Amino acid sequence: MKNNKSELYFYELLRDFLYKYLVIQRKFSSATVQTYKTSLNQYRLYLKEQKGITFDKVQFSCFTKEIIYDFCIWLRDDQKKSVNTVNLRLSAIMAFLRYCSEEDVSLSEVYLNAKTIRRFKGKTDPKLEYLTSKQLEAIFAAPNTSIPKGRRNQYFMIHAYETGGRIEELLNMKLCDIIRNGDTIQIRLHGKGNKTRYNPLPNEVVPHLEAYLNEFHPNGSNADYLFFTVHDNRHTQMKPRTVNAFLAGYAVKLHESDAAFPTDVHCHVFRHSMGMAMHKAGIPISYIKDFLGHSSLDSTAIYAHADNESMAQALKSVDQEALPIIDNEGNIISTPQKRWKGKEEYLITLCGLS
Repeated sequence: MKNNKSELYFYELLRDFLYKYLVIQRKFSSATVQTYKTSLNQYRLYLKEQKGITFDKVQFSCFTKEIIYDFCIWLRDDQKKSVNTVNLRLSAIMAFLRYCSEEDVSLSEVYLNAKTIRRFKGKTDPKLEYLTSKQLEAIFAAPNTSIPKGRRNQYFMIHAYETGGRIEELLNMKLCDIIRNGDTIQIRLHGKGNKTRYNPLPNEVVPHLEAYLNEFHPNGSNADYLFFTVHDNRHTQMKPRTVNAFLAGYAVKLHESDAAFPTDVHCHVFRHSMGMAMHKAGIPISYIKDFLGHSSLDSTAIYAHADNESMAQALKSVDQEALPIIDNEGNIISTPQKRWKGKEEYLITLCGLS
């Protein structure tokens, strides 16, 4: 690089990539930008923890083919990440280096050298299955609501979608898990590892819940299962096979009139549908993670890269929160002084990785 370039040159390019290029030029959604941040931040942590290179010492010399490849192997073998996750992290690094090479031809060699790393192959995650809004409307309307079982099945599907619950969480739910606070209702879900979370029930869904409770639990006690079947005149916990059976029946009928409707609809599809709807609405991945009860962001990140159409077109809603040193157009409004030296946290904030 030329001698007259700022000592902050690397960090300035990283910041401009995240805030000028991705947000302003490409108009990527906040969720998509966060995926790039997560990938580059993980590489930063790898350099620090595995290579002993703190962020205030990072330069383009840390982006050699060998180091990037070692990072990918570490993700796959030590961190047990899926091939999809490894390739997602690799793609984010390549996108950053490509941007830098386009901004500064002297960095082309860094990009071209790293570009020779091939995408990893192996067992990939299964394709994410979810229903569109129109498909959801169709399956919610599929039950015969003139009979009790149809009304039960209809509310089960609505409840499964609106709470994002796993099938075990839904079938283990009891009336005591409906938490009322004035006019608002929260649903308590007991998830994996004995973890409990509380998800709000939208106001427009409350009348559906009340109608269901009035019909199926007119004198219910807190210990009653919310969803049940009747055996020998007793309420017993509903089984997963019961749910899967009526969902499959509705799906087959809908497929007969619409070939695009999937025939393999199971309870988890509603959970995925809610996660994708939240992602498309621009809700932060961290919030979706908590809502769905995922143990890590890697599980939730599937929504950020599973929808090819959204990724290609990059939703117009973007994160308008800018760093203090640049305005909304990405122009520098203050120049950092040399007091940044040795202050890793300052540089992390400067680049927007915090």
